[in-house]
Amino acid sequence: MKQLDRFFCLSQRGATLAGELRGGCTTFCSMVYLILVIPGLLSGAGMNFEEVMTATCLIAGVGSIISGLASNLPFALAPGLGFPTLFTYTFCQQYGCTWQQALVLVLLSGILFLVLSLSPLRERLNDALPMPFKFALSAGVGLFLTLSGLINAGLITADGNQVDMGALSAPEPLLALLGIFLTAVLVMKKVPGALILGMALTVLLGIPLGVTVLPETVMTVPELSPAALELDFFGLLTLGPIPLVSALLSLLVSQYFDALGTLLGVAGDAKLTDTTGDLAGQREAMFCCGAATCAGALLGVSNVTAMAESATGIREGARTGLSAVMTGLLFLCMLPFTPLTGLVTGAALAAPLVMVGMSMMSGITQITWKHVEISLPSFLMIVGMPFTFSITTGVMLGVISYVVVMVCRGRAHLLDPALYFLAAVFILNAVLGTLP
Repeated sequence: MKQLDRFFCLSQRGATLAGELRGGCTTFCSMVYLILVIPGLLSGAGMNFEEVMTATCLIAGVGSIISGLASNLPFALAPGLGFPTLFTYTFCQQYGCTWQQALVLVLLSGILFLVLSLSPLRERLNDALPMPFKFALSAGVGLFLTLSGLINAGLITADGNQVDMGALSAPEPLLALLGIFLTAVLVMKKVPGALILGMALTVLLGIPLGVTVLPETVMTVPELSPAALELDFFGLLTLGPIPLVSALLSLLVSQYFDALGTLLGVAGDAKLTDTTGDLAGQREAMFCCGAATCAGALLGVSNVTAMAESATGIREGARTGLSAVMTGLLFLCMLPFTPLTGLVTGAALAAPLVMVGMSMMSGITQITWKHVEISLPSFLMIVGMPFTFSITTGVMLGVISYVVVMVCRGRAHLLDPALYFLAAVFILNAVLGTLP
């Protein structure tokens, strides 16, 4: 215990062993759905479902463990949910890439991410963001998590650009509402492990309602076919320069700001950042995201990022990398038990995501709403994340609007040059993404 305390600085951060283990388990339960969702999306590009499932478990497990040890932050790593969509529907279906060529894009973007995470530019971009933006990041990520939980539970439907109320007469939305209220009572009663206990009770209540479906088998033999020897570097060159640059820039920008937004937003709410909003261990965590992305490309999965669902574990008391190590170990232990993944339904996930999203809204009180040059970009950043279902797009709206408003107010000279560079990158990425 003393060795763990000394290595992970448990006492220094006011953490306990029980809180770290409980937090790691909660984060795992909030992320376990990825074991089915990521392969489901990538199989649309022609990849083998079972092999991608094994690769997802391996990357989430090893990546989270290494990140926890290197950064001592309670953030688990896994293939981000937005990247398989970009991989399958943009690169493979729109650009005409094979999955072997798309994995090369993932590998190259991971290498670029590694370079960026170690360069002085990373710290410069981080320091350039005004402090109110870091509070806005927390609130935006909270709304993003909440919307994700409500959609997965069927309480809200999203059909294209149309968002509507789900069918409340259906068993899953009703179970999700019951789980939210039940978890809220446990939180108010200050029951230890309220979030994970609420998920477990929701799963059990879902059995008689037919929402939780018991698997026919408990164990399976993991299948893994490393894609390293199948990467098609030369075939990728036939895409042409503009699609190639557009694809790499999209992946790099999305991964960088998805990770940055999650790290700063969630850590700020958990009081892990200092008075300037900086996060100790951020460089190491982002380096691990890049390294895991490179390894994932060789195994056959899309880009890896810090998961916003880590906020559920932090809500349960996680404050150090020990919780990330715990989450990673559970992913590795899950390799022969992947059929059990289906027990954690959208209804079970709704409660922790809604409760965490609610708590992350507290930072908006620190934003100076009477000054338009701060309030408008902050507001666009907050609403942009859930409305576009993208953390990166929310950051883009905030940064570009801040630069425009400051220039219009005659305060262009007060802006950090790094913000001009960042706005230019966002605009270039948007323009390239609209080209055929």
